[in-house]
Amino acid sequence: MVEALTSQGHDVTICGGMLAAEQASSKTAYSVHPLNEYEAGLFSTVHPGIRGLFLGDVTRRWLESLEAQPDAVILYGTHLGYLLRLLPYCRKRKIPLILDVVEWYDPRHLPGGVLGPFAVSNELAMRYWAKKANGMFVISSYLQRYYDDAGCRTLRIPPIFTDVPSVCGSADDLGDALNLCYIGSPGKKESMNAIFEGLRLLKEKGIAFTMHVVGLTVEEFSKDFDRKLVDAAGGNDSVKFYGRKENEDARNLLRSCDFLLLLRKDLRVTRAGFPSKVAESLRLGVPVIANLSSDMHEFLKDGENGFVAAAPTGVELAKAIARAKSLSRTQLSEMKEKAQKTAESSFSVAAHAARISDFLSEMT
Repeated sequence: MVEALTSQGHDVTICGGMLAAEQASSKTAYSVHPLNEYEAGLFSTVHPGIRGLFLGDVTRRWLESLEAQPDAVILYGTHLGYLLRLLPYCRKRKIPLILDVVEWYDPRHLPGGVLGPFAVSNELAMRYWAKKANGMFVISSYLQRYYDDAGCRTLRIPPIFTDVPSVCGSADDLGDALNLCYIGSPGKKESMNAIFEGLRLLKEKGIAFTMHVVGLTVEEFSKDFDRKLVDAAGGNDSVKFYGRKENEDARNLLRSCDFLLLLRKDLRVTRAGFPSKVAESLRLGVPVIANLSSDMHEFLKDGENGFVAAAPTGVELAKAIARAKSLSRTQLSEMKEKAQKTAESSFSVAAHAARISDFLSEMT
């Protein structure tokens, strides 16, 4: 979003609420003012979890200290502490406050559960205080409908990336086995058991594959998912767990694979969000095999830039992967090119920069 704004001539300063000074960016297109909200402010001397509920006062004090006030303030997310500080600051100075809303947390997934303080804070922010902002960038049609119905001004922007690298795939050097990949932290949103059930079915059918899992060790996987399914899918011979990797290393591994796999359940949290890993996979020229969660139906075209699993189940995933296995290497290369063209038209800064700038200009 910052790259989009700077490309349109806006002067942007990032106030990083969790940044140390040495983490500040050295890029010249925008400036970074590092703050650490946990080092000062209300309840900063007690447990970080308690302080986490009250963030935003350090940032407001920094804004108030500026000699020249900003033309607009953009808040990433809907943290209630920030909203309660920034809404009156902006209202007093007649500065538009614009939110960048990319998810709606499931209360069951937050510390303390449905009735815990983080869940209550999040619901208050999403259902009441966020609606008082002047405008919103939203990541999904679900969020857009919700806030449009409340009379808010919204602009939907999917995940966007600053560049589209050249395709560096594996169309000629992988032999008979498909190289499949999952990258990220699945949490409660993604059906990892169903993915490995699908791989088990492929193994039973004699379809050769190697599954690469980045972001989890096998021990971490086993805490939340069924380890027996990994063994049934071929164990160490067919499944490789890498744990967490540096971003560039993870991208290079993904770039070397044939397909990214993703299955998401139909929940509010998946309808409200959008899987950025899909956008990045297509950007790298790696087709996607997934079910159509969120707004995926607008971007994932069956047989063109990937394959659609009819449901987030192992059976449907196995069917989709079997179709992928039937591709020739020439067809796979063509699919990789179409994947990257989708990224250029839908998930690049260039595709949305003017829209973002115009929306911001309307606010100011």
